Amino acid sequence: MLLQRLGLAIAAGLVALVGLGFLLAAADFRLEERFPPWLAAAIVGGVLIVLAAILLWAGLHRRRVRELAPEDVVFATLRLVVRSVRTAPEKALMAALIAGVVSEWLAKDRDRAEK
Repeated sequence: MLLQRLGLAIAAGLVALVGLGFLLAAADFRLEERFPPWLAAAIVGGVLIVLAAILLWAGLHRRRVRELAPEDVVFATLRLVVRSVRTAPEKALMAALIAGVVSEWLAKDRDRAEK
């Protein structure tokens, strides 16, 4: 099951890359109508380099998330639950029902994967 999902994710990524390639080619062809071919290619390449630099900068300068102790997570969750029950008890009841169904579904899926 996991390998099938991984294979589909890889296939989707490859199809997306091919699609991106076609979009870049279309941008290059469109720019070639107004500029010489070498300049159109340089513009598309420059935009890609700027985009890559922005992504690299964002990846390197992510804010560090502090590790939460398990009890901090539990208390934050309890505060959220209390607040939701106070503001809209009927929605909290529906959320509890949905959470129960989803957790049961995930547990069955995990049990099948372990077998």
